[in-house]
Amino acid sequence: MSVNTLRTTPDQENTGWPPGVPYIVGNEACERFSFYGMRAILFVHLSALYVLAGQVQERADDLATGDLHFFKASVYLVPMLGAVLADRFLGKFKVIFWLSLVYCAGHAVLAVADDTLMGMYLGLGLIAVGSGGIKPCVSANVGDQFGKNNWFRVRSVFQIFYFSINFGSFGATLLIPTLKEHYGASVAFAIPGILMFVATIIFWLGRNKFVHVPAKPSGRLGLLDAVSSGLLFIALAHFFVTAKVLHWSWPALLAFSSACFASGLALFFYRQRLERDDGFLAVMLWTLMRQLRGGGTDPQNLDPHVDPTAQTLIARGGFFAPAVERFGQPAVDGTVAVLKVATIFFPMVPIFWSLFDQHSSSWIRQSKMMDLTVWEGFTFNPSQVPALNPALVMIFIPLMNVVYRGLDHAGLKTTPLRRMTVGMFLASVSFVAVAFVQQRIDGAPPNTVTIWWQVLPYVLITVAEVLVSITGLEFAYTQAPRRMKSTIMGLWLLAVATGNILTGLVAQFGGLSLVNFFWLFAGLMAAAAVLFGVRSLFFVARDFAQE
Repeated sequence: MSVNTLRTTPDQENTGWPPGVPYIVGNEACERFSFYGMRAILFVHLSALYVLAGQVQERADDLATGDLHFFKASVYLVPMLGAVLADRFLGKFKVIFWLSLVYCAGHAVLAVADDTLMGMYLGLGLIAVGSGGIKPCVSANVGDQFGKNNWFRVRSVFQIFYFSINFGSFGATLLIPTLKEHYGASVAFAIPGILMFVATIIFWLGRNKFVHVPAKPSGRLGLLDAVSSGLLFIALAHFFVTAKVLHWSWPALLAFSSACFASGLALFFYRQRLERDDGFLAVMLWTLMRQLRGGGTDPQNLDPHVDPTAQTLIARGGFFAPAVERFGQPAVDGTVAVLKVATIFFPMVPIFWSLFDQHSSSWIRQSKMMDLTVWEGFTFNPSQVPALNPALVMIFIPLMNVVYRGLDHAGLKTTPLRRMTVGMFLASVSFVAVAFVQQRIDGAPPNTVTIWWQVLPYVLITVAEVLVSITGLEFAYTQAPRRMKSTIMGLWLLAVATGNILTGLVAQFGGLSLVNFFWLFAGLMAAAAVLFGVRSLFFVARDFAQE
């Protein structure tokens, strides 16, 4: 099948599974195994490299924690760029395929340069670009395969996705640390790389089976969208490389940021002159510049026949009124919906992610100080303990669905915001638990406190994950019209990145003992949960899911 004859729309009459789904699921399973397998040994390996570089163990653990969370932050920042490349310029298939090769290159660098910090930085940077870049494209590519008569199967395929992610994470977290222990870091990093290469081959084999939705606008406009977005992204994201790896001075950092930001903004406005866009950034920037110039429109000029709930309060109050006249009510509604969700996501949701992702860093650091004997004759490796999380996720997802139905039947409606509030409090309690465990460790002889004490914190943080992460994605998706759903998903990923940046900064510059580190995050999460609960009381939800 030639490029020109590739299917660009799904078969609307097909009631079965689209032919490309097995290739997508196979790709996802192998890719997730590769990522979680690499991540399972990352903290311990980085810490060991810092010790070899002359750092004392405590400082090495701090630096390794910071590096791991900065890496995770990068993985969740890059999706914004990957989405623009796919939607505006190259299309999803090309972005997934070519960035998967970058992903493979990152694993290869880790395997051959595992004994140097600079090699680790380079490999992790390539993996962040590859993994983060394909992240927003893979799930969207799944949805592209379904037509109206088999749309009912979408929920099933995403459940398969989520199960394969956690099953892969569970298996990889148990297997890869064992390989590292017996065969060394190079082999342990190479195996995930091989799985990622297999994932790429599986995806390529399905090229003639997939629906290939064309990028819009593509061509010159799409290129300008991609380049301007890339420059705006680099203006903020470059700090992970220039400050951490290249050690640029603050004047150089700020000068580079300013140059990228100014260039990106100039290209953005040039693109708008060629053909007006009505996306979130276009509406926001045009409205802000209009207001700064003192322009405005009488709110009474808004169409009085439009449902007042559709004409948002901000638009009716005058701030977005000029934008309604220029871009239309749907575009402004979408923009305001994104802003509303931002007010409930930030800064509360990033705090949750700053806690949750520590089960692969600071919690491993704690487990290294514990007796890892699970029962007589069987001992865990510290890097294997986080396998508890995906194992518990596979148990708690169906269990929590039963709890939701029971509470709803009893008259206690489990709205998304209520679930998320409870989840945030549970996340705080999980860190109270690990803080008490750490106090017990500090007061006992080395490696005598049993690893079983970590089970309760893992149970708490996993229930919190189900309540916050899965529910938050559902909530975010329903709170914006179709045209803004990608932006909302990007906002959610940005919250994940922000949380990891916070953890990385505290770990590398805080100088806290581990017990005080845990108490700090427990307090931050408790305060964020209170703020989130209060904000949710005043949040008026609007369900756009069926629009």
